[in-house]
Amino acid sequence: MTPGRAIRQHTALQRRGGAAGVALLLHERLPGLGLPSSLSFETSEEPGAEATPGPLAGRNLPPETLLLLHSSLDWPALLAALPGDRPLALTLHDAGLLTGGCAYPLDCPGVVEGCAEPCPRGFAGARERREVQLGLLRRLKPLLIAPSAWLAGLARAVLPELHAHVIPNGVPWPRDPGSKRDARRALGIAPQARVVVFAAHGGMGAAYKSGPRWPEYWRELKRRVPSALGFAVGGTETRREGDLAFWPYLDRPRMDLLLTAADLLFYPTLADNHPLIVLEAMSRATPCAAFAVGGLPEQVRDGETGLLVPPGDDAALLERAADILAHPSRTRELGLAAFIQGARRFDAGRMARDYARLLDSPATAR
Repeated sequence: MTPGRAIRQHTALQRRGGAAGVALLLHERLPGLGLPSSLSFETSEEPGAEATPGPLAGRNLPPETLLLLHSSLDWPALLAALPGDRPLALTLHDAGLLTGGCAYPLDCPGVVEGCAEPCPRGFAGARERREVQLGLLRRLKPLLIAPSAWLAGLARAVLPELHAHVIPNGVPWPRDPGSKRDARRALGIAPQARVVVFAAHGGMGAAYKSGPRWPEYWRELKRRVPSALGFAVGGTETRREGDLAFWPYLDRPRMDLLLTAADLLFYPTLADNHPLIVLEAMSRATPCAAFAVGGLPEQVRDGETGLLVPPGDDAALLERAADILAHPSRTRELGLAAFIQGARRFDAGRMARDYARLLDSPATAR
């Protein structure tokens, strides 16, 4: 790619969710690396913001501008509207483009073998949708990017003719993680409390993140660690049930403050790629307890920077989470290791440089 060539990034949502988060971080940093960036999106959380329907994502762009797609509400319509000679890159933030509707296939073999009809998960027209999407990807031949080796491997199994590059996600990394005592004072949290955070876009409605089960997990953690104080973040309401506070979606400074105050991110995700919330917790010296699914083992080193247990083993997840909550010195050790190691591996500047090198390479030429 010629130095200075412009990048247009496109997302489904303007600000919320991992795909929009990565696009915004790149938008802030790519210009400093010689690649001007602009943004378009299909729906906004801000009244009056000008949205771009998916099929119009590549319209009226200079022919040399590279279109970097992150997400869409209607992938088939967006991809079908693009000409075959458009410089194109696509970041796989989940498996939706490789399946007939599932953001994550879990244990369904259809992602590689072809969707069954009827779909066991109830997605209408799953096989047809999958075939359309894969056919469009084969026609367009985009440069594929995946934040995790796990999803890149899945993409290569489904589309062996397209190479999938791995660029791990990154987040802004502070020079120091901040004072937990000061963060708690700012939020009105008692110094002696053991603070647990549950977080996902959609809150308790986030099925892949086990959102409907958060209260159940919380009750068991509270039984084992009576000094625990919980926060369930990402839904639409503000309320409190005993020592579990429900908070809606938080802006970045407020979320950073809460993660700084926390002792543990309890993240019982059933399937995931390379979630930003885990990196955001690490950047605040807060370890994560999670199932070892998807790209989580590429982020968290079990027993060193956080806790990972076999998928679906609720008993082990609760036992290990409760154990470190009961031992503050161990929690601090994990958090500090997560901060130090994450600074080397998951800084947003590193992510932007990796993207810039790839988008500036001959691989993007048409």
